[in-house]
Amino acid sequence: MFQLGVHAIISIIIYLIAVGLSFQAMKAVQLDKIIRKGRIFETQLLYLFGAIALGFLVGNFVITFIDTSMQLSNLF
Repeated sequence: MFQLGVHAIISIIIYLIAVGLSFQAMKAVQLDKIIRKGRIFETQLLYLFGAIALGFLVGNFVITFIDTSMQLSNLF
């Protein structure tokens, strides 16, 4: 039971770090040229949702990679 709690805390931390890093990376994308002028709120919302989606995908990859690599010890 304790291992599940530790795994959950580590997963949450990984997701938050991944979302933060992807938000920083999304700042390099210039959506202002694609979105119509005067749509500042929608552009910021698109940045936020894009960062959350990208962060979830990256975090999920990292967590799955760690879980799979830990299961490799069962092979030997």
